[in-house]
Amino acid sequence: MLYGAKSEGGIKGSVSRVKEYFTDQGLTAADLPAALIFHEVISVGFAAFTWSACYGIQPSVTIARPMAGLPGASKVAGAFDRALAFSDKKVANMKWLKKVPVVKHAAPRRLTVSLAESLVFRGSIKPITFGAKLYLSYKFVVWGKNRTRGIRPACLSLALPPSES
Repeated sequence: MLYGAKSEGGIKGSVSRVKEYFTDQGLTAADLPAALIFHEVISVGFAAFTWSACYGIQPSVTIARPMAGLPGASKVAGAFDRALAFSDKKVANMKWLKKVPVVKHAAPRRLTVSLAESLVFRGSIKPITFGAKLYLSYKFVVWGKNRTRGIRPACLSLALPPSES
């Protein structure tokens, strides 16, 4: 029989199997806030990283240049230019943006394009990153629980002498 498989079915059975799995791993509902906060911190950090990477690398320039000669490129370019003109007006009205030190001197149009590029990139790899963020959140909570119990991972206990208290 599969892990957690019981005669219960439906949502109630699924919830009880998930609860049983996490309880078997030593996790409780009290660990959920820390896991969610860590998950969101990872998400925001990854979003900032991809946005800044796209700002520097400019993937649409390197990808779009070879595709400029394709038959439908002029139609797409027109729509793209209209969308950029619209976003230029919106960004110009964002007075608070000029007060943010990181983007104060950045080109507004390039910020808009790099945000779109990063959203497309992150959306395309979401099935991978979501699972990875869940796993990292799980490992973080387990690490935090072990740390409060005084349990050190083997790799750290080899590198550091045991504390004498």
